[in-house]
Formats: sequence, structure tokens, C-alpha cells
Amino acid sequence: MVFMPTDPADHADAPRRDAADLAPEGVPADRGGSLESPRQRLLRVAFVPGAMPEKWFRRYRERTGLALTSFSADDPVLEVAAGRADMALARDPQEDDALHRIRLYDEAAGIAVEKEHVLSLLKDGDVVDRADLSGETVLLDASGGDAGPADPGAVREMLQVVATGAGVLLAPRPLLRALNARGTTHREIAPADGARPTTLWLTWPKSGDDELTQELAGIVRGRREGSRRSALTAGESPQKKLSAREKTLAKQARRQADKGGAARGGALGSKRGGKPAGPGGRGKSGARKPKRRR
Repeated sequence: MVFMPTDPADHADAPRRDAADLAPEGVPADRGGSLESPRQRLLRVAFVPGAMPEKWFRRYRERTGLALTSFSADDPVLEVAAGRADMALARDPQEDDALHRIRLYDEAAGIAVEKEHVLSLLKDGDVVDRADLSGETVLLDASGGDAGPADPGAVREMLQVVATGAGVLLAPRPLLRALNARGTTHREIAPADGARPTTLWLTWPKSGDDELTQELAGIVRGRREGSRRSALTAGESPQKKLSAREKTLAKQARRQADKGGAARGGALGSKRGGKPAGPGGRGKSGARKPKRRR
């Protein structure tokens, strides 16, 4: 058998096919032909120091059966923008039309002083009055309102100065508790007149919406387990809600079944020449003879 060489000109009009043409339909060529479903992805959440999200993370793991990774970051929104996190628990993030935002809770304001300061004599549950700050050197006010956002890095650095006794610092109390700077202590302080407190928010990109982000969003909103609005469950789908007609038909079917069972029981008792058994199957009353206590 003789193989004749082909002329390249014979294929000049043939359509050219590259790697993108060979990829499966609907799959970008640069992803290697694999699509990652939400259940195959690990939800990543960054949270600001002082946030306490563990109860929500625990419910997410219990309800979905999926893992979740979380880490603390001074600027969790920046972590989301950099692609290192999917969602952020942030303190007073700037409004952005490209981001979802859910308000979680307000924080109490706090004051940090050096351990030998007179305010350190107050009990942990006492609240410092703003009037008590007269004569004090306020090194930094990051307690919310007009004071601007609380920068954990700036607060962390200034706490070292507070430890020397040079002045006091105002910041969200949960942040001071989380940083727990050596040589300092903190107490709650009354909010300034007309000042709004610092607030924790859950935020994530609208472009990153999927079943995982919506499940955590529902949990922080207080959505109950088994809700029909839940995008994910621990491998189970919610039961279908019956209509009013379906409920009525189900009740009628149960009644017919009960009547049929009673009729069969009476007929069986008549055939045996005795009276139908009572509810407990023990004669007229169906009562069980009580045991004697020793």
C-alpha cells in the first residue's frame, strides 16, 4: 500500500481549531475544563479584630455540613477586594454599590488607660462618664461618630503609648478587649452626645453571590434551620408545603383509615365470640394491673 503525501493547500479552507474550540461547551479554556460548584468551594470570611462571629460560623457548619475558613484582618474589606476572602465582617465599611451590606450590631465605646490610672479602680461593669475626661490627654479618639473609623493598626500602636501613662485612648470596647495591650486596661465609656456608635457589618461583592454566601447571610439575619429560603441544607431538601386542599384530603384519608381499623377490630372480636378489646388490648377497660413497688 502506498501513502500519498497530502498537499497543505488542500486544507487551506478548513476551519482552524484552537484550545478554546476543544474545551467543553460552557467551560472556559483557561480553567482546564473543570467547573467548581458552590458545594466544592470553601467559604472564606475575614473579620475585623473585636468581632465575635463564631456562633454564626458554627451554625453554618452544622446546617450545611460544609467547612468554613476564617481569619482576622485589620481591613477585611481589602482582603475581599484582593481575592483572599469571599465575605468580610467589617467595622463601618464605606457604602459601595458593588457590595451587599447587612447590619449586624452596634458596639459599646471604650477607654484604655494605663494600669495605675485612677479609672482602673472602677469595676469592669462600670461606665465612665465623659465628664471624667476633663484634664485627660486623649491620644486617639476612634470611638465612632465624628471621630472617624477605628483603625486597628493605629489603635494597636497608640496603646503602647497609653501604657507609658502619657494619656488615654478611646476606641470600640470589643477592639480594646481583642488587642489586650500589655500595661493597659479598659472600661466602657458613655457615648458622646449625638454620636453614633461603631457598627459591625457583613459585606461581600454582589458579583460573588452564590449559595454559600447567601446561606451565611441568612444565618446572620436569623433565618431558622430548615427555612424554605435556605439555599443549602445538610444534604436534605426542604419538604414541600401542602396547599389547603391537600391538607383537607390528607385529614379525610386519616379519618377513613381510623374508621376502617375500628371496624376490622370489632369484626375480629365478634368472630372469636368475645367483646372487642379495649384500647390497651386487655379486655373492657384496657387497664394494666399496676406493679407492686418494693
